Amino acid sequence: MTDPPEERVWARHRRRTGAALIVGAGAVGGFLAEELARIGFSPLWLVDPDRLAVENLVRHPLGAPALGESKALALAGKIRRDFPSCDAIGHFVDFLELSADQQRSLVRGADVVVAATDSAACQRHVNRVALVAGRPAVYPAVWVDPRVRDAEVGEILWVLPGRRTPCYECAAAFRRAATDTQAARGARVDIQLVALATAQVVTALAHPDDDRSAILDPRRTAIYLHGLTPTSPGVRATFPTAGLSSRNVRVPFPSRPCAACRGWRHVASTPASAAVGTGGRADGGRGHGWAVFAAILLGILVLFIVSVAHGTHP
Repeated sequence: MTDPPEERVWARHRRRTGAALIVGAGAVGGFLAEELARIGFSPLWLVDPDRLAVENLVRHPLGAPALGESKALALAGKIRRDFPSCDAIGHFVDFLELSADQQRSLVRGADVVVAATDSAACQRHVNRVALVAGRPAVYPAVWVDPRVRDAEVGEILWVLPGRRTPCYECAAAFRRAATDTQAARGARVDIQLVALATAQVVTALAHPDDDRSAILDPRRTAIYLHGLTPTSPGVRATFPTAGLSSRNVRVPFPSRPCAACRGWRHVASTPASAAVGTGGRADGGRGHGWAVFAAILLGILVLFIVSVAHGTHP
């Protein structure tokens, strides 16, 4: 079979190109890779140390014929067959076990890095490598909590190095105040919503001049996505109405600069990080109000001293 002509492939959708590194080719990462291939991204590098297991079948793009095979290698092969215009390359390895040079090479070659693993250590390490390389990074996951249905709520955190956005490690304390997250839980019908939304975020980061990039608010760098399910009691405060909905959320800089980005050199007081939103600073911006109050008080005191001195002058 010959490859389909690209002018017909992209006849009804303008191709948006870009190179993406996806660390974690499980449920979220796997569906995301397929969507990016459909959008037009190439190359795609998929990194995952696991093989497809029976319990993965209900939530992974690979089917039973791939059981026992490397997720990364099998998925890359499937993408190349289904979308010949996409050069998908699989790496059957744990990202943490790659040499530092190999890690840097993969990250620097990408326009956007996605970390969708179930390892907090790996997520943090990808964050640090992406920060050093100056590459935008996205961290999709689903909430895991006994009060919340499986894959009912997705969370998509994105980080722009050099643009004063909190990094993945900055979000650690912010997340602990809410719910734990994992890369895959639930069935395909729920998880795919997170992958689709993540694909939009990745596209916006790769094409900052595109009109679609307007979905990214630099003051609100996390997106909560509620699926088409009844709302669990544990998230009714966040999603008061049933059905599909989303919220852009402000991730604050921690009170102490994190070890990864150092709070972008203490820029937490800049306008880009002073917006009010869910998970925001506990003072609600009162620090600025106190400064204004102190300035007014000082001015009144100076005027009082001047008037007294003028009144007693011989």
